[in-house]
Amino acid sequence: MLAIYCLWHRYLDPQPRFHMAEQPVVIQKISWESLCPWTIIFRTLPVASTLSVIALSLVGVVVAPIGWRTAEALFVNEDLRNDTQMTEIIRNNNSPYRGVLLPIADGVEPLTVMGVRVTGPREVFRQFVNPYRSLFNRDYSLRKFGYFLFGALWMLALWSFVGVAICRICLMRLTRNEFLGMDDAFEYALEKWTTAIGAIGAPLTAILVICLPLSIVGLLMGFDVGLMLVGLLWVIVIAAAALMGVLLFGLMFGWPLMVASVSCEGQNAFDAMTRSYAYVFQRPLHYLFYSLVAILFGGLCWIIVAALADMVVNLSYWSTSWGANVSIDRMTEIVEAPPLDADGVSTETQTHYIGRSAIGLWNGLIKSIATAFLYGLFWCMASSVYLLLRKDVDETEMDEVFVSAETRTYQLPPLRSDADGIPQVQDPTPDVELPPEDRDPAESVED
Repeated sequence: MLAIYCLWHRYLDPQPRFHMAEQPVVIQKISWESLCPWTIIFRTLPVASTLSVIALSLVGVVVAPIGWRTAEALFVNEDLRNDTQMTEIIRNNNSPYRGVLLPIADGVEPLTVMGVRVTGPREVFRQFVNPYRSLFNRDYSLRKFGYFLFGALWMLALWSFVGVAICRICLMRLTRNEFLGMDDAFEYALEKWTTAIGAIGAPLTAILVICLPLSIVGLLMGFDVGLMLVGLLWVIVIAAAALMGVLLFGLMFGWPLMVASVSCEGQNAFDAMTRSYAYVFQRPLHYLFYSLVAILFGGLCWIIVAALADMVVNLSYWSTSWGANVSIDRMTEIVEAPPLDADGVSTETQTHYIGRSAIGLWNGLIKSIATAFLYGLFWCMASSVYLLLRKDVDETEMDEVFVSAETRTYQLPPLRSDADGIPQVQDPTPDVELPPEDRDPAESVED
């Protein structure tokens, strides 16, 4: 009977006495940052577009040629100027933008997307690395070696400072969503830029220390007995060369991470170096994937920015060519090249030279600003890749960043006793001479 009653209540009762509460359906929002943490690379674009980052990058872009021109004055002679390859290298180093705006050189395999060459971050990377690669070229003369050594040291000092400042701005924005001012970034870089130099310079110094004994071994190879001894102990030379190769490989791909590490952790040079080497060797596939994403994203951004800068310059030529009643190609020749006579001799006057130089200066400023954006984007993406690799290796949360302790202290408001001797809180205003009857008796005693 009990079973029949329950069945009747379950299926036949037109007004059931018990109703189950309907549970609301909650649609969960997909967190792309948790699912695809590498999308943090895309968040670097707004940071790289800020005025502070572009201004800092512009300082580096404009000041870098000063060091290269100094190196040219110290080491380049007429023989080097007659070298076509060396002349092209000097022209690129002396220009703020020419090295990244030139077409890709022959023999360099470009990365293409839908038929469009993607450069940008790769060109910035080559601008930083090429001076150091040239130092290992045994075919270069002593003057060439001195030129590249001076330029490499100048680039190391300059971009360590600028890179630390830009990475600090980007890291504070990505981790704490704080807008760091240029003055604070400059102050932080002034304190930590030597640490970045030490982190990058330590592997180079270690390579030099390893290379010096090997050079002495090379002297022994000039004798038959010495060659025999070196041949028996050649395994030691191979081991030393392998160690140098490991140091160079880690430095070649880890130096941007060293600068970002100094900006993020506020640590010493040794910690920044070891962190970067650990990230490169422990997560090489992760690093490769993040680098490809950064190259593609930064390359597409550079295509737009470079096209915009080129469009501004071309529109200035196009609009003025109507008034000058010449073609746009002829207007380009007037602005960028001096006039020549039938024999190919320049007929340019002083006023023509001043006008052409002024126009070239303004056009160069447009291209330099575009180049500064690219350099700033490079350092911002290096900061984001550092956060990703730190998360993969150290399992550190993405929002953790070093913040120096606040040194500012706040004093308590002054206290004064009234006529009854009860202390009263006073306004924090400058002390004013009080009449004798309103003074604190304790103060009177002290006086």
